[in-house]
Amino acid sequence: MAGQNADSRGGRERGDATLPSAPPDVDLFREPGDEDAPSDRRDAPHEGEGERTTPRARPACTIAVGGSKGGVGTSVVAANLALYLASIGRRVLLVDADPGGANLHTLVGAPSPTRPRADNRAAGRPVDTQIQGLRLLWGGLDEGLRGRRGGGRRKLARAVESAEADYVVLDLGKCTNRGGIDALLSADLSLVLTLPEPTALESAYRFVRRAFLRYLHRSVIDQPTRLALMQKARELGGAPAPLDLWRTLEDDGDPLAEVVRDAMERFHPNLVISQTRLRADLELGDQVRSAARRRLGIGIEYLGHVEYDDTVWSCVRARRLLLIESPGTKASKNVEKIARRLLALQTGKRKPPARTVPPESHHDLLEVDRGATDEEVRRAFKRARDIYAEDALACYSLFESHELEVLRARLEEAYDVLLDPVRRKPYELSVFPPSEEHEEPVPARMSRNEPLPPAPELTPDTDYTGALLRAVRESQGISLRDVSARTKVGLPYLEAIEGDAFDALPAPVYVRGFVTEIAKALKLDAAQVARTYVRRYRRHLEERGKSV
Repeated sequence: MAGQNADSRGGRERGDATLPSAPPDVDLFREPGDEDAPSDRRDAPHEGEGERTTPRARPACTIAVGGSKGGVGTSVVAANLALYLASIGRRVLLVDADPGGANLHTLVGAPSPTRPRADNRAAGRPVDTQIQGLRLLWGGLDEGLRGRRGGGRRKLARAVESAEADYVVLDLGKCTNRGGIDALLSADLSLVLTLPEPTALESAYRFVRRAFLRYLHRSVIDQPTRLALMQKARELGGAPAPLDLWRTLEDDGDPLAEVVRDAMERFHPNLVISQTRLRADLELGDQVRSAARRRLGIGIEYLGHVEYDDTVWSCVRARRLLLIESPGTKASKNVEKIARRLLALQTGKRKPPARTVPPESHHDLLEVDRGATDEEVRRAFKRARDIYAEDALACYSLFESHELEVLRARLEEAYDVLLDPVRRKPYELSVFPPSEEHEEPVPARMSRNEPLPPAPELTPDTDYTGALLRAVRESQGISLRDVSARTKVGLPYLEAIEGDAFDALPAPVYVRGFVTEIAKALKLDAAQVARTYVRRYRRHLEERGKSV
């Protein structure tokens, strides 16, 4: 989840906090409490050695496969994924890192490594398999070492990092504890498996929330900032939805909201739906992606599904890999497709889709482009209606009933507006900026012959209103059309902002982006302008009983 989601621009500072492009390097399989373990343990730096300041280079691309609950098929997927990579000529190390159910040796037909338990000799030593290019490493995590906390995990981490391989495929099993989540976040590529069942999806959403919170914790370097973020999350209860955490900080005018927003934009877990049976199951992954973006505020990358097949059971029974025993089955082809998509992620050929429409707009709600035809709008509305139905599987445990009612009302409004040419054209003109090729030359000032009015007095604590923004603009001799050309915000919205015509403005998230761009164009403190203006706008909506 981490390596493939790093932003190439590097870290960006927000106040006292810095969010790097990728989480800092940590040991794989760290157990809860490892950082609190005594400093005199055998693998800790000796006195005078100092701390390692640069990340340890990994000899292979690490692919972690984990699940939000047991029984989702992580071992089958990991083993066959490793086999696929070996079949295309790659050196692969398959690692059984399931802390309580190490059984990959059975799937690949290797001898059981659990017999020499007395001295734990099997752990940390790769063994050859019958497949050329594929070796197996049993972690021995279900055995542990007496007297040493987390010793097995650290020993396994060292063995993985020193392995001579092109790919290291980790079977993490149920990885809901901190050690498993850290291993998933530390991998170059990762997969989260779930089932098309309400209980499994509820666990998956809970896992994604916990993984994001851990990602945020690991990403923020400044300790006071990290503690403040975790304290705010605890106040919201458990592992809150990333969107709820951001909105709370935004409403309080806390600059840490920008840190959370940056993390939300970087965090893209990869999802696989396992053991699909019904036709509706094949559409579930995309529905989960849409519902999670709407409620959690993060982009889940759906990599595919693995169909339920009795052949998988028979292969496990025969201790044979699916891609060898039955390469022509649908389940085998599903695994191969997932493997190719993972390789595309590694090479950068497959990226999460970029948003091409303004957030919270009618187009964003229906997930259509600006030039969508009426038929495309109808199909999008039908799909959205199915996703957000009262008993929809993709929304299970995500939304409260009243939240779904509000969302469905917004979908109805978006559908009506985009299908009505009379209403759609002015709406799109107000939402989308005018294209540059159709823009007319804009004068830099309103009129060079008129004296400029005096600039209003501003302080770091100024509460910005529409009238104040207008006064600042006029004092600089800048026309409203000039602001529109610079910010790409439509003139109707600019006029509504300066006139405090809140009823003519879109959702607060969108208004915040507008006033931020206006502040930048006028060389004002963008954070203060957005914070104070949006606070007044939200108060207006709350007084009228509208959703914010």
